[in-house]
Amino acid sequence: MEKETLIPTQQIGQQTDAEEEKKFSSSAEARAAYEEAVVRLLDINNWQTISTIEASDFALYDFSGLPLNRPVEENDYVRIDIPGPGTKVGKGYDWVCIEYLEKFSDVGSDIDFTLFVARPSSIPGEAGEKIAHFFTDRATSTFMVYRRENVLSAEVHGRNEVPNIDEQPLLDKARNLLVNGGSAVGMSFVQWHLLVSGILS
Repeated sequence: MEKETLIPTQQIGQQTDAEEEKKFSSSAEARAAYEEAVVRLLDINNWQTISTIEASDFALYDFSGLPLNRPVEENDYVRIDIPGPGTKVGKGYDWVCIEYLEKFSDVGSDIDFTLFVARPSSIPGEAGEKIAHFFTDRATSTFMVYRRENVLSAEVHGRNEVPNIDEQPLLDKARNLLVNGGSAVGMSFVQWHLLVSGILS
């Protein structure tokens, strides 16, 4: 299964890609490293430690807004605290929901992968409320660890990244435009590269 087929199609706005790759002497060695990388990928509460930069803080929550201390699962929420002011809608934070998680292994093709897709969302427990994120809910972020034979990669792919400015309070609208055009997005891009590097370390 090719990696490209696992990532949502780019249709509107911007896209971002961060990827690191490691080659090992054998498939068995790469497979062992893959298992360790998956543990780090799914440990969202410790991403800021893994990425070795205190740019953003990530915390895992359930659908009712209670904090979780376990690997991420489908339908979990992630609270993101980026540098600078947060939004009124998000009560000071940005939020995404994990809408899809997949683990795949095929001995015949010598491929393993684990991925999940996050989408901007309202605050957990407040379904139907406004999207609490600087991107609209058309955006997705795909986080993936992928092994083919003796090659292992960790990746983050952002797609359809459009500023969230419609039907937002004036200050939130200004903040979301600032984040999309400024250093916070640049810092996020740097952090994704450090994160994927840390996942493979």
